[in-house]
Amino acid sequence: MLEEYRPEFYREIRAFARKLGAFFYVRMIIDAHARNVWPGRCCVWREDGKLVAFSAVAYLNRDDAWLWGMRVDSRFQNRGIATRFTRALFPLVRKAGRTWAGLNTLDRRGTAPTFRVMDKLGMRLEDVFATDVYWRRPRNLARPRLRPCKDIFRHYVKLGRRTIFRQRMGWFYSRLLPARRACVNAGGFLLDGVPVHLNRNSHVERGRLYRDVVVNLFDRPADFRAFVPRLLALIPKTRGRMAVNYPVEWRREFRAGARTALPRLRQDHGAWFSAWRIYGRHLRRRPGSKQR
Repeated sequence: MLEEYRPEFYREIRAFARKLGAFFYVRMIIDAHARNVWPGRCCVWREDGKLVAFSAVAYLNRDDAWLWGMRVDSRFQNRGIATRFTRALFPLVRKAGRTWAGLNTLDRRGTAPTFRVMDKLGMRLEDVFATDVYWRRPRNLARPRLRPCKDIFRHYVKLGRRTIFRQRMGWFYSRLLPARRACVNAGGFLLDGVPVHLNRNSHVERGRLYRDVVVNLFDRPADFRAFVPRLLALIPKTRGRMAVNYPVEWRREFRAGARTALPRLRQDHGAWFSAWRIYGRHLRRRPGSKQR
């Protein structure tokens, strides 16, 4: 049974979620919603009177919601709890006036059962992307100049893209809707003639300020070995980091291009390589529901 999260539930969540790995992510989600008043809500699931799962919903804009942070106590896994929990979140999303609920899951063999759960929930595969994070900047390359790209939103829609990556507190993908046009176009640039979408933000971690650059690359460069080092040269020099989102079929060429400028690059040493499936489900807005 679904319940609204309350602070007194934290110890129970921590007891099982710490054993599942990446507990910092769950803690960040709780802080974002409960303390920083991030739009959305945190929820828990009870089975036989016991608190056995945690998840949250983030409201990204007037239309889209993002389901994130699902954790199920290992003692209660393989009982369909994640499926029932997720299905119970859809009415909350609909009641809040959102018309789409999305989520992402790692694209690898080990998560194949999750793909089947998505089918059961009526969630459509929207896109499959590689999302790499780099925190080393090429030393011998000057920062390249960017030129504005006119109406990159229209360009991406013509390419057939449905979602775009954004990083703000968490890792989210929102739809390329006409209502997002101005926001998307604000981050549209040309790098060596290639359209790229950039967002810059910063965050404080352990008292230090870090600067992030988030990139969406949907146009295939003519030469990855020439283009990727130029892109990585946009990483801020002081405590900088870049997250690059691009079609998963390019990952070998993209990462080979990164290694031309950063030869010692490998997983967790200067970079974090990943691939994700983005799923979404359209939800009809109930008559009289309010948008938030």
